[in-house]
Amino acid sequence: MRKQLLFVLCALWMWPAAALAQVLPVPPAVTVTITSPGSGATVGGTTSVTADVSGAGALAVQGVRLTLDGANLGQEDTTAPYGVAWDTADATNGSHTLVAIARDAAGLTYSSDPVTVSVFNDLPHRPADTAVRFENTDPAIAYTPGTTAPGQPADWWHGSRSRGWSAGTASFNRSAGARATFAFTGTSIRWIGFRAYWAGIANLYLDGVFVSEIDLYEPDERPQTTVFSRTGLSPGSHTIVVESTGRKNALASDDAVVVDAFDVGPSAVPPADGTRIDETAASVQFSSGWGSDRSIAWSGGSAAASRSPSARATLTFTGTSATWVGVRGPDTGYALVYLDGAFQAEVDTYSPVEVQAPIYQAGNLAPGRHTLAIMPMGYTRPGAIDSLVFIDAFDVRSRFEDRDAAIGYSPDWSQNETRQAFSGASGLMGTGTAAVSSTPGGQAAFAFNGTAVSWIGAPGPSRGIARVYVDGVYTADVDTYAAADQVRAVMFTASGLADAAHTLTIEVTGTQNPASAGASIVVDAFDVVLPASPPAISRLQESDASIAYTAGWDPQPLFQFWSGGYTRASSITGAQATLTFTGQNVRWLGDRSFSGGYARVYIDGVVVATVDTHTPMQEEYQTPLFIASNLLPGTHTLTIEVTGTAAPGSSGVRVVIDAFEIY
Repeated sequence: MRKQLLFVLCALWMWPAAALAQVLPVPPAVTVTITSPGSGATVGGTTSVTADVSGAGALAVQGVRLTLDGANLGQEDTTAPYGVAWDTADATNGSHTLVAIARDAAGLTYSSDPVTVSVFNDLPHRPADTAVRFENTDPAIAYTPGTTAPGQPADWWHGSRSRGWSAGTASFNRSAGARATFAFTGTSIRWIGFRAYWAGIANLYLDGVFVSEIDLYEPDERPQTTVFSRTGLSPGSHTIVVESTGRKNALASDDAVVVDAFDVGPSAVPPADGTRIDETAASVQFSSGWGSDRSIAWSGGSAAASRSPSARATLTFTGTSATWVGVRGPDTGYALVYLDGAFQAEVDTYSPVEVQAPIYQAGNLAPGRHTLAIMPMGYTRPGAIDSLVFIDAFDVRSRFEDRDAAIGYSPDWSQNETRQAFSGASGLMGTGTAAVSSTPGGQAAFAFNGTAVSWIGAPGPSRGIARVYVDGVYTADVDTYAAADQVRAVMFTASGLADAAHTLTIEVTGTQNPASAGASIVVDAFDVVLPASPPAISRLQESDASIAYTAGWDPQPLFQFWSGGYTRASSITGAQATLTFTGQNVRWLGDRSFSGGYARVYIDGVVVATVDTHTPMQEEYQTPLFIASNLLPGTHTLTIEVTGTAAPGSSGVRVVIDAFEIY
């Protein structure tokens, strides 16, 4: 037997290789590839490492394991698609090598080409005195009026955009005794306000104790200045009160007191304004170049950071606004923001003190599916110590403000009410407004598409009882009385609705709670849960090639509240701008201004509307001036023509084209 076996082996050894291959089985080919991350990528936080197998023997593969620098990275994955979630916090910063190894039923293994990545976890230069910024419109700040006098209205004005205020707006008062009371939890507090030759005198109280009288007069203007700060407070709850005195320095030309923001330390998660989406959510996608930071109290425990101009972070969301939440500080730089495929804004995130805060808000959006992309620019202003850009989270809303075109009011409603800190205050809209009525039978009807809706109102000591209808059917009586004034409160919610078109109607009854001093009803806004399959929105800026302008349209200089920073405007009678687009819905975004005039609107060459672009109260930017819905599928034209006429009170006949939304 041994001689026979030896003879066979010798014979095989003497055979040509081609003949031998026909005798011995050859395992089928298997190719293993790491599909993510790519070679050279910078990774941080929880990173998805994925692999693919292909080739004739792919079906025989029983599992794939990933290795990091030769050591197993998690367990073998036995089900395609193959991958593992890698928490890079367990790795040192720097270069690392990933390899995927496949195993087949016979126990044979096949390795991928190595992929080299750079881990970026830690940012050791983070300042230690990080605070959380609460803007002037935060619900935790209670504003009370003062005493009316000549040139000194009692109520606060929350929509100032006259200077470079934090988040675009600030609150003003000039009357004696008006107060802004902020309740907070922390060990330090800063009042961010305004010093100038036209600023007045304020009193400041901390935890109910008078601290000092503060003269805000200075020969030069200093917006976003720290007027007052206090550290070393006992841990727990506190209150700070800024009181306008109605008085001024003898050298001052006015007596304005400004509340721009409050900063609270130590570091804490900023309060959510809508539905919070952390940067680790599946709806947020990062290119290479982003790292992870865990050095302070981030929402969800971490934030993404980058200084790479090639890095990009993209949020896909459904709603009418999205707010980017991050950090402003001495080591942060500029970022570019893109909205629905178009460049939207350049944002400077620098601040001399570090604060966790809203960085940028995209608002006045069509109800649908949007994308918001952020790209670091890799540079910062002189004096900054770095150019980092931080993404902590996004806050998304589907809110329709009281002046939205989808709300119809009977004539007895008083609109543009501004005496409280109503919803809607922003750089785009200025102050928040509300609609108020005390007339029995007065109705506000809101038409919407979605599966749930909430009425946002303002309970108070003089509020009445409203009757609510959903799709014309009586649903409830709502008593809006409260012992103290409240703003931005949910008064009524209808949920579980069919995914279709609906109407919510608020009717004034003229009746009231026995304790109430009045029967007025307030409509501030409506929140909607939008359809499960909302349309995707595309944005076209005023410079897009699909817009044809006749003579008379002039490009306008850079302005922070315009979409993309620029617009075109005309006051020439007959000047036309024609957009050619493919879609069934279109929105024209422009300005409502003190000098706004009438515009004639054509769809496919047919006049469909005349639009008044004048506002008597406060100028509005990126506001929808005209909406066309449910057009036939295909290509259409939208033409905007300057009429050369204006409503009484307007100082001009100007018409502005800022952008278009197509869906």
